[in-house]
Amino acid sequence: MSTNAPTAIKAIYTERSSSYDVSPFHLHQAQEYIHCANLQPGQSLLDLACGTGLVTILAKQHLGPTAKVVGVDFSHGMLQIARQKTLEQGLDITYIEHDITDLGALELGTFDAVTCASALLLMPDPLKAVKHWASLLAPNGRLLTDVVIERDVIAPAILTEIGPKIGRSMAWDGSWVESEDSLRRLFVDAGLVVEGVYLSEVYERREYKVEHGADVFEKTVANPQFRNFGDEEVRGKAKGLFVERFRELADGDGVVREEIRFYMGIARKKGGA
Repeated sequence: MSTNAPTAIKAIYTERSSSYDVSPFHLHQAQEYIHCANLQPGQSLLDLACGTGLVTILAKQHLGPTAKVVGVDFSHGMLQIARQKTLEQGLDITYIEHDITDLGALELGTFDAVTCASALLLMPDPLKAVKHWASLLAPNGRLLTDVVIERDVIAPAILTEIGPKIGRSMAWDGSWVESEDSLRRLFVDAGLVVEGVYLSEVYERREYKVEHGADVFEKTVANPQFRNFGDEEVRGKAKGLFVERFRELADGDGVVREEIRFYMGIARKKGGA
């Protein structure tokens, strides 16, 4: 991960903000978070990397009007949408534009639950981040987070493979995630009690004909997350390598298949900790 990765990630998500809610799996994931959190009316919740407020708003609706619910994100564009949706629904949620890796200056207090959806993989130091978030939990408070199974998402997996050959890298490093145990170990190392780590259901399935590899590449590098792989100086070589690997991944029917799934984790802060 490059030293300017946080700046790049912030720009990526600000650019994606207007279309973020279009993807059905983001809402699906938010609903799974609320289901797994086992929230009780009146409890408090801190939603980190809250984005457009998908988890935040559902949590507030579940917890009720008196519950303290706070969303934090470093993308101004994402928060603009979250605030507008919250206003339209007449909800009382506090949104803060801030880096979620260092929240000490905000003096937020502690919460019964802390959630972080689709962002742990973006942290430059995941263990340091989880330890920091755990400090914001009340005794017996619960942390819920996830990591996408990158190897099952075809285009990013291929780009990660070919990156070293063309001098390009992803804005994040997911190499530490090998299995459910990777997330479990992270919780334990952060001093938390693991309540469960499991493989989510498949949020979305996609199929591509093998001859469409070049089209998949072009669509992928048009996404701000992967635009550096489409830079003029590397585009030709990147496309050739991508199409070659795409062809190798096709099954006997000439189809490349992918599934979007996550490792979901729930951990608890020890009572009195």
